[in-house]
Amino acid sequence: MTHHEIGALLGLSRVKVTRLLAEARRSGIVEIRIHSPSTPFGDLEAALAARFGLEQVWVAPSFADADRTYDAVGMAGAEALSALVPRATTVAVGLSSAVAATLPHVRPEPVPGLGFVPLAGSWGGVSRGISPHELVLRLGASFEAETYHLPAPILASSPEMGRALRADPGVRETLRRAAEADLLVAGVGGMTGSSGLLLDRLSDRERAELDGAGAVGDISGRFFGPDGTSVTGEVDERVVGLALTELTAIPQRVGISFGPQKAGALRAALRHGLVNMAVTDVETARALLQDEKESDDEAP
Repeated sequence: MTHHEIGALLGLSRVKVTRLLAEARRSGIVEIRIHSPSTPFGDLEAALAARFGLEQVWVAPSFADADRTYDAVGMAGAEALSALVPRATTVAVGLSSAVAATLPHVRPEPVPGLGFVPLAGSWGGVSRGISPHELVLRLGASFEAETYHLPAPILASSPEMGRALRADPGVRETLRRAAEADLLVAGVGGMTGSSGLLLDRLSDRERAELDGAGAVGDISGRFFGPDGTSVTGEVDERVVGLALTELTAIPQRVGISFGPQKAGALRAALRHGLVNMAVTDVETARALLQDEKESDDEAP
């Protein structure tokens, strides 16, 4: 039935019906799920996969409301996890608000022998639900898996403290498990505005140093340039987590990222194989393909 038909039946205006249904969906009273082998953006997913040599792509719809797009990408990310996690033995999880968006949509499914491990340390202070440790705990609960903790902050107070923490036996053991993972799930952060969680915690001087070194984005605190290589320096030495070369040695690597402020970082990550699977939204996917087309047209 249309909203108008429902309103006529119940004695409500069409606008009132629309608002009530929207609130019902937000509160979880009403859910809409489509179980189909086909996807509405299959052609776009195939184009992205072919252009960047990706193993698999999940594309979510884009909306004028940023919160709706965030939720849609979370649903697509949950589909990716449902497809990939049951085939894994160890899943390494990185710092990411986009990965956190998947949590409300992950369907609980016990996977015997599965383990979740963080790629890096955690935040101090008030919990925001997005640190690797928190994500590992919540994903582990969904899949009834073992979870591991990395007993250190994601960003040490100094390069010397970073080296000391990485040398700690407990930290070394967790990072060893992360390096041996067969599936990586992480966000791809950008370098502008609020497009990177770790970036927001750095000082103006540190951000300027990263910009000067050519950083275009990060994966779980490891910054990289437009050629996909690691941006070294003081910030990199302070991060307590897997190095970029260790991250990219994990066989299956899913990058969840969307939005114009992250397109440059995601493009570099895709071009240079930092991730080999992607979850994004329609607008970002189209922008990536258009940028690649323009780049091809400009090439001699």
